Amino acid sequence: MAYRPAAVVCDMDGLLVDSERLERRVWQAAAEDHGVEMSDERFASFVGHSAEECDRLLSHYYGDAFEVSSFRAECHRRMRTIVEREGVPLRPGALEWIEFVRDLGIPMGLATSSAPTLVRERLGDLVSVFSAVVTRADVARGKPHPDLYLEAAARLGATPEASLALEDSPTGAQAALAAGMPVVVVPDLVPVPPNVAVLAVGVFDSLHAVRVAVQAWRRTRKSYVNQSGMPRRH
Repeated sequence: MAYRPAAVVCDMDGLLVDSERLERRVWQAAAEDHGVEMSDERFASFVGHSAEECDRLLSHYYGDAFEVSSFRAECHRRMRTIVEREGVPLRPGALEWIEFVRDLGIPMGLATSSAPTLVRERLGDLVSVFSAVVTRADVARGKPHPDLYLEAAARLGATPEASLALEDSPTGAQAALAAGMPVVVVPDLVPVPPNVAVLAVGVFDSLHAVRVAVQAWRRTRKSYVNQSGMPRRH
């Protein structure tokens, strides 16, 4: 990873906002209403995927006769009710991480599989801190394909290799890696498999931990640069 990334690109659901647990609650209730069971493990298989892939998985799990559109409509209705009543909380350390990157003067982008309406609904005024917001509606293919991250880097005027991605799901991390973008993973509901973890810059248990690690690494790097007689980089 570069000493100073040219851009930072974040996922949204499960990384910045604690929406995955709400979605699980909603999906499991809707599944019960539709006469099927959805375990925590089964729900985890949907995390990070596009709506199209989720629909395909629903048909795969419950058969072609399963009313996917009705199920999805009920999920949207239930989720909208919860969001209007309770809001969607930020993940621990999310606000501090955003402020930290902004204070460094590094442009930030968002690369999410969610629809544009959900971005505004779940992030509110925080949307304004992102110089580029790329949603599933903006690209031909969703995660784990690289399209979202390639588009975000292009809009930020940075190469993927010089940027840094932050993800919570293996599917999202694979998308960033496919784009050639170094990735930090902060798992939420789905553990990081070894084949993804070994390719990541790091795996952390919170965005607080990511920020502390970056701060420590920057201090070490500055100390090394100063001792070598080279000018500081800011």
